[in-house]
Amino acid sequence: MLKRVALQVLKIQMLIGGLSIVAWWLISGASAGLAALVGLGISAAMTAYVALRWSLSDTEDEPRALLGGFYRAQMMKLLLGTGCIFIGVYVFREQAFALVSTLALTLSAYGFALLSDID
Repeated sequence: MLKRVALQVLKIQMLIGGLSIVAWWLISGASAGLAALVGLGISAAMTAYVALRWSLSDTEDEPRALLGGFYRAQMMKLLLGTGCIFIGVYVFREQAFALVSTLALTLSAYGFALLSDID
């Protein structure tokens, strides 16, 4: 189930990110489109990290162990994401808004996935 939900989130992220890249490219040019692509990449990498981390972890039946693994994966995702965002904003100083806005929009994919049928 986790793999299916992660793939669904990634598909939605790619759709939202693709639309954002095209919009930024048309509005502000190629550098803004590239910055938006980096924002999409950061978002997708964070999603893929958690999915990979969970799929490779020992599936224990103990709820406490599952929750602990989830929190560790989320914390590492946030640390890695924060580092990538800082680097991306530094590299794309002039187009940082394109990067950050695309990243924020693609994170809404989690909400859309939760609203759909994930059982």
